[in-house]
Amino acid sequence: MSPRSKNIHGLHAILVAIFFLSLAFCGWAVETNQVSPATNTNQAPKVDMPDSGAVKAPGGTTETENQPDAKSEPIKPMIVHADRDAEIGRSVGTVLEHGHYLQKPIDAEMSQRWLKNYLLALDPNHLFFLQSDIDEFTTKYGNILGDLLHGDNEEAMVTPAFEIFKRYMQRVNEDVDLAEKVVHDKFDFTKDEMFTIPTSKSTWFKDPATAEAIWRKEVKSDLLNGLLDKKAPDATIKRLAKRYHSLLRSGQEMEEIDVLEDYLSALTHAYDPHSDYFPPEEAENFTIQSIDLAVTGIGAVLRPDDGYATIESVIPGGPADLDKRLQAGDRIIAVGQGTNEPVDAVNMKLNRVVDMIRGRKGSKVHLVVLPAGAADTAIHKDIVLVRDVVNIKESHAKSAIIQHPLPGGGVEKIGVVTLPGFYKETSIDVAKLIQRLKKEKVAGIILDMRNNGGGLLDQAVELAGLFAKHQPVVQIRQSDNSVNQLSSEGTPLIYSGPLLVMVNKASASATEIVAGALQDYGRAVIVGDQSTHGKGTVQTLLPLDQAVPIGFIGDPGRLKMTIQKFYRVAGGSTQQKGVVPDIILPSILDALELGETTLPYYLQYDTVPPTDFEDINLAAPYLTALRANSVARVAVSPDFAYLRHDIDYYKNKFQDPTVSLNLTLRQKQADDLKTYNAQRKKDLEARKSSRDPMLELTLDMVDQNLPAAPPKDKKPKVLADDDSDGDADLSGALDNNVTDDPQLDETVNIMCDYTQMLHDSGSKLVQATSQ
Repeated sequence: MSPRSKNIHGLHAILVAIFFLSLAFCGWAVETNQVSPATNTNQAPKVDMPDSGAVKAPGGTTETENQPDAKSEPIKPMIVHADRDAEIGRSVGTVLEHGHYLQKPIDAEMSQRWLKNYLLALDPNHLFFLQSDIDEFTTKYGNILGDLLHGDNEEAMVTPAFEIFKRYMQRVNEDVDLAEKVVHDKFDFTKDEMFTIPTSKSTWFKDPATAEAIWRKEVKSDLLNGLLDKKAPDATIKRLAKRYHSLLRSGQEMEEIDVLEDYLSALTHAYDPHSDYFPPEEAENFTIQSIDLAVTGIGAVLRPDDGYATIESVIPGGPADLDKRLQAGDRIIAVGQGTNEPVDAVNMKLNRVVDMIRGRKGSKVHLVVLPAGAADTAIHKDIVLVRDVVNIKESHAKSAIIQHPLPGGGVEKIGVVTLPGFYKETSIDVAKLIQRLKKEKVAGIILDMRNNGGGLLDQAVELAGLFAKHQPVVQIRQSDNSVNQLSSEGTPLIYSGPLLVMVNKASASATEIVAGALQDYGRAVIVGDQSTHGKGTVQTLLPLDQAVPIGFIGDPGRLKMTIQKFYRVAGGSTQQKGVVPDIILPSILDALELGETTLPYYLQYDTVPPTDFEDINLAAPYLTALRANSVARVAVSPDFAYLRHDIDYYKNKFQDPTVSLNLTLRQKQADDLKTYNAQRKKDLEARKSSRDPMLELTLDMVDQNLPAAPPKDKKPKVLADDDSDGDADLSGALDNNVTDDPQLDETVNIMCDYTQMLHDSGSKLVQATSQ
């Protein structure tokens, strides 16, 4: 019996379990923050996404003066468990080939994807490898990684992982040594010189001379940023020396299992971006959905992106949410403990960044943040936060009543239900809020699911049933092309009135299912970004202990694998395309590189036959007029004028990440941004009195039958020694705190138009809010 066939019997048991457990345990792990044996995850890529960097950080420690010499020869990971690594690798490959939705062998095409992913995982910004390295490994391994993995030679099965990593560390050692020498050179900051910051889209270094030229500009840019940040040159040189030391030491501390993890995750990502290999330690942390949800921290969700730990979203009610300075798309470039100097976090593995941000309740964490879209590290935010226990209730559904003045006099009440995620009893909680809003005589309800990355599938189906009775909600296709439907039968219809649904680029998975179903029914008007995220796939988490041979010693880890796809009731998939709103509003997120189509090797959009569902047709007759009115308002809105400025800024930075190395020019740019930022804040303050009043109505208030009340002024704890007063934030257009919520304001306007049109047409829908 071949080594490959040894695992088939155990694999059959795993695959049979998938189809029985996948929907039954759809979101249990999200609720308990523990890993279930076979857990379906139904969310957008957040903390569970693969690490894009391979270097390991020194945990939560702080740089000190008494560190070992960074120039010592790097410690290469030794293959001391070749048999273990081979069996884990072969098991991952076998399970993927037979269990993944694609049902595809690791052939030459998949081997090429695998190699490309691994090279990018090690060097995401193309800062170390030479083109000759890439050519060498492509020629040697490009088409045969799958053959090696399934071969009989255990020594060769995963050897490429360690051979390539050894070359990577050689290049890191060379470039860090160069940077540490160059940092002491004298640079002329009066020259009109430009520097294009390396990214994943950059070309690999043509030769050592090209690498040296780029690294010299990299160092010059870092020194210039220190001057713009009003730091003494000696202090900047010292800080940069620590950064380079940290980068090298991170690679030196990589262990054998860390290299194997990156290598096998590069294989899983060749199938799709949401499949991952987790060694035992990482498997335990898989269901952590934020920096802090079950432990103390700041309450933010991270994802890896080109070597940065990037903010995916902020958890409602946490320190970051109350502080308001940390925004989606911001990148963490350093983390400090209390008053200690921040440790560089660029190219640090995501879990290590998370570990550094976590900590004891009441302790301080200092984040140095590069705003979304900014290429210039001088344009950074210094944010000091006090760690706290994130109140999970703040992540549950909540509601508000907006009192919107009408042109002819009087006020119209609009209900807003905000749903950050799908958790146990979501539909029960939303039903409570809606019943109360109906008693408050709201004219219509806005369901705000922006930044909702998904959650429990059954709750998404039941939520849709609150607005449309006994309709199919989603179709699910298996790898064998069989299709199942989930319907909302048994869910009581509690609201038949005017309904708008808000989504954005961060709305994914279960959220897309609800928005897509309500749009297909014609039950609601969908408002938001150009599209939702576009994640229409389902993953399951499998223990690999049943796939490795009998007698395997230790825990082989787990495999998160895509096994199903979602489809709308009209037949189209939510994968790739997501949900396109009926009315599109300008949004920062549309300018950022977010969404399924920005991820490598995402599964393609396709269709299945439509289900038999009723088109209620409550939206289409009014959409043309609603769009025209909205476009007219947005065109003259000061808030959207600022937003369009931001969008242009982001787009330009993504298209051309080039900065000047001329100090005078850069200082003028920084001063101009500060002036713009100050004027923007002044304008916002002047218009605050014209905002629609809002009354809060939480679940606790509903349960206690309390009256709606103005939102409590939830402020972060004041830090007596926090000198981060915002002056360090030179971004201007990147300061999202200077607007309230123009998208919500405009959606309220759209709702008022909608209710008026319904009233004028004699629709019974306007009377349904009191049912």
